[in-house]
Amino acid sequence: MSERNRKMIACASVIIFLILLIPIVYLTGVNRATGDDYGYGFHTRTAWMGTHSLVEVFKGMCRTVKEFYGGWQGTWFSIAVFALQPEVFHDGAYVIVAVLMLFLWIGSTAYLFREVLCRKLHFDGWSCLLIAVWFLIISIEFIPGTKSAIYWFNGCAHYMLPFAMCQVLTVWLLRYGETWRKSTFVGILLFMTLLGGSNYQAALLALITACYVCAAVWLLKRDRRIFLLGIPVLTELIGLVISMKSPGNLVRGGAEFGFSPARALQTIGASFVCAVKDIGVYGKERPLALVGLLFLFLLFLILLWQREEGLQIPHRFAAGLLLFCLYSAMQAPAIYADVAYSKGVPNTNYLVFLLTAAFILLMAADGFVTLLRNKKEDGAAKKILWGVVAAGFLVCAVLGLLKRSNVKSCTSYTALVYITSGQAADFRKQMDLQTKLLEDDAVTDAVIPGINDVQGPLMHMPVTANPNAYTNQVTGRFYGKQSVVSIDRPLWLERYGAEYGLEAE
Repeated sequence: MSERNRKMIACASVIIFLILLIPIVYLTGVNRATGDDYGYGFHTRTAWMGTHSLVEVFKGMCRTVKEFYGGWQGTWFSIAVFALQPEVFHDGAYVIVAVLMLFLWIGSTAYLFREVLCRKLHFDGWSCLLIAVWFLIISIEFIPGTKSAIYWFNGCAHYMLPFAMCQVLTVWLLRYGETWRKSTFVGILLFMTLLGGSNYQAALLALITACYVCAAVWLLKRDRRIFLLGIPVLTELIGLVISMKSPGNLVRGGAEFGFSPARALQTIGASFVCAVKDIGVYGKERPLALVGLLFLFLLFLILLWQREEGLQIPHRFAAGLLLFCLYSAMQAPAIYADVAYSKGVPNTNYLVFLLTAAFILLMAADGFVTLLRNKKEDGAAKKILWGVVAAGFLVCAVLGLLKRSNVKSCTSYTALVYITSGQAADFRKQMDLQTKLLEDDAVTDAVIPGINDVQGPLMHMPVTANPNAYTNQVTGRFYGKQSVVSIDRPLWLERYGAEYGLEAE
């Protein structure tokens, strides 16, 4: 594949990627805060609406951390971010959530791939772009939970933001082991400290990655400066202990929540079992994602064949095994806690699986190409390689055809159906009315028309007929109401529609 062809294919891939993003991004104008967004945003919204002072907002954020640390969960960094949900500042600001999360997701992934593929492994820019784009297509289209990955601020802040931080952190760790810059060290220190107060998967991902980089740099360079990374590791562990010691964890996890050495050992073994099981689940529920990984492997073969030399990665098998251990470790927090969890957990499992699988496949492709060059003459080696590539693309085409129904579960397809069905426009209309009713200062006991919680890729926790329900309570508190309830929409229109210029259905 010539440079001109790589450029053309990479540009075509970017166009496909951008087209797939259109329905996903379109829904950003429909997206609204809901449920926990209101619960965590109360103190900061009160501060902003009352003073428009960022200092007071910061105080409200600290008050939120204190309240939930003692009453619900210990992840102090996540809580601080929850308190800054966009509707704290303006009722229309939630539209930035999807764009912001996609920017963090895409940007951090591109940053990581550029560092590893271009700077470390010396791929050209167009090859790197081609690989990164198709990796992102697989990641975004088959993510298990779009709500916690793109649209729901609370879920995104707890899972996607820390994951993006981990990808950026990995780049900084790799660069620090090469340049020893103080500014890079400060960035590592800041991110690892904050990740100690985020979700446990991200905290574990950061710790293991830091340990891997330390070990690799020491083995290759024997430079003692790498041990300075023990400082950010320590600060993250301190932050993690603070998080784990939260009184709120006992409220959420029950009286038995705590550390048990025996349970920890059982969790390690169970993590490997669950990791393998999850791959089987991906094959069953997201077969096109695995087809996408096969497609990436074939791209690796083509691109590596055209290089003059291999990747020169030492101990490929050991590196692959360590990457599988890293992926398996993401299972541990949920297994150990043994409590209900949101889609953010399988999202992280899936994303780390894709990352580790992609780099394992890259090393496998490099090993195969190196073996061909060492064992076969150029002509024979070339025939074998292109035969494998052709057979691989044929398998991709056949599997894609057989599993084409899986397209309907893709993020872009789900968003497109939600838009074209009219549900998105209807939801926006209903939420505009709900916001108008809740922001009416003359009303202390709000009665709003009911909205169902089946909203395609969006997150919506509806206000119910029970004024004591969680969503009713946090919604009323956020908007300063004594009570909030909902009734059937036709009944609401019959009773209150005329007052707001709306006709009964």
